[in-house]
Amino acid sequence: MAVSRYCSLIMAGLVVVGAQSAVGQTEASLTAEKNRLARMEQSQENRQVEIEDIENELVSYDYKLGRAKESLQKARRNYEVSRRELQQAKRDHQLNSSSDTERQLRKAEHGFAMAERGVDSRTRRVEFLQSNYDELNGQIEEIRTAIAAGERRISQQQEKIENLVAALLAKAEKERREAAVAKAAAPVSKPEVPAPSVADASASGVPGAPAGEESAPAEAAEPLREVDEELLDYVRRERQRLEKLLADGDEGKHTFRHLDLEPTRGDSVPFEFLGHNQYRVVAPVEAGRQTYKVNTWRFRRTIPADDSGVPYVFIFDARRLSRPRLVMYPEYALESLESGEQ
Repeated sequence: MAVSRYCSLIMAGLVVVGAQSAVGQTEASLTAEKNRLARMEQSQENRQVEIEDIENELVSYDYKLGRAKESLQKARRNYEVSRRELQQAKRDHQLNSSSDTERQLRKAEHGFAMAERGVDSRTRRVEFLQSNYDELNGQIEEIRTAIAAGERRISQQQEKIENLVAALLAKAEKERREAAVAKAAAPVSKPEVPAPSVADASASGVPGAPAGEESAPAEAAEPLREVDEELLDYVRRERQRLEKLLADGDEGKHTFRHLDLEPTRGDSVPFEFLGHNQYRVVAPVEAGRQTYKVNTWRFRRTIPADDSGVPYVFIFDARRLSRPRLVMYPEYALESLESGEQ
């Protein structure tokens, strides 16, 4: 009878240990899903930063395209004037051929040829600018489509997290009730039996018992850093943009005498001037919703939990002061990209 009661106690201990393990696994899954949600939100923010860059480019192309179209209209008016002058010079030369009319004819022919080339060159420039303008608009539409798809994924991820939280709460409530029932049904006097443990259960050879702690590693291995392809593509595009912008080696003038990055908490750090109104700094970040202040501009960003304390690369794009951009990504993503290209 005593042996039967002892075995029952052992099995009860195993049930408790198994429940704790299940709860631990659920909590770990919840943490992973929350981090995945933060990654999704971070990707959405990166897409929005790319849209800002393209919109800044479109502002420039609006101006260039407007000037090019005005120049083309002027060239076409000049072309018509030159065409009429050439026709008149031909008629004059045919009616009264002389050295003067011949000279006027050659002058008119040269003027017409120049006007014709002017129309052709300006037409090509308008077509070139219009093509780039249309391409940029197409890129914006693609990114907006990706943002819409990302919003749907975020909504699904939020629902998944809510379900996990509900499952955790239900499990905790169930365990609370079972513990209350077990406490109420416990006998007044108990035999002096050593408390069961996982190690005792394993040594007793009970089927399904978990292995002893000596089989587990002394320290948990550090998880591999997650670098998804979407983040790598974003870092690649931003690096290419910066390299193209700085390719001429001409830094240009400093727009700011001092420019600092001020995080939500902690000390501000100064930016390094790269040229062409581009500024760079590397600084550690904190997890969660963060607000970064650069002079009077504020930028809201989402940092995943597993990036807390990780150095991030910050690029401040000040080419358009009415709408500057703050590009940021983890430094390990840049290192992963560079190591993959070697």
